[in-house]
Amino acid sequence: MIAPDFTHLAEVGSTNDWLLARAAELPDNHWVLADRQTAGRGRRGRAWGDGAGNLMASVLVKAEGPVQQLSFVGALALHAALGQGARIRLKWPNDLLLDGVKLSGILLERSGDALVIGFGANLATFPEGTDRPATSLAAAGLPVPAPAAVLAALMTAFAQVRALWAAQGFEPIRSRWLAHAAGVGDRIAARLGDTTLEGRFEGLAPDGALALRLDDGSLRPVHAGEVFAL
Repeated sequence: MIAPDFTHLAEVGSTNDWLLARAAELPDNHWVLADRQTAGRGRRGRAWGDGAGNLMASVLVKAEGPVQQLSFVGALALHAALGQGARIRLKWPNDLLLDGVKLSGILLERSGDALVIGFGANLATFPEGTDRPATSLAAAGLPVPAPAAVLAALMTAFAQVRALWAAQGFEPIRSRWLAHAAGVGDRIAARLGDTTLEGRFEGLAPDGALALRLDDGSLRPVHAGEVFAL
């Protein structure tokens, strides 16, 4: 396995931005953890709150091949790091749900040939007023680990799952992800820009696309978008 490099910052605008700005000079598998994040963001540029006591971390990946699949690698690693077994489920494409409510998110961004994967997990607090409800370990009455302890577990799990992906490709990652997925077989809505499709979530295509069974019986692969339970 690749031994991780690690930077711990008291405050940063965004852990993803910090790594993206240094992608050319830092090595593969360099991690950064921030105690405070003043300009964090989620998918589609949504603000990701400061969240003192929460996990705000990113990793730099320099790898060949379909690196977008590392979104699933990251989700499996974070699931393992947070524990809680079946109470935490994976939601396509990049969220983790605790008892059906959003607990964490993962954001992939590119800089040339380098990929940065950002991890945000609500350990002690969760943001109010979001478009979809959120929760935290504390709000669910669960023990609240220190962010550094979660990161240590995450770095180990990410290295293990990434090594599996590098050696055997996406299929074992796909199988593991589906074993922890939320809502397989349920009706969902997939928002694709200005279009919303409804159907049944049938799993993952071999390339990681969401397999959506439309009401007319056809199967539609969804490569990018947002999904919601119906």
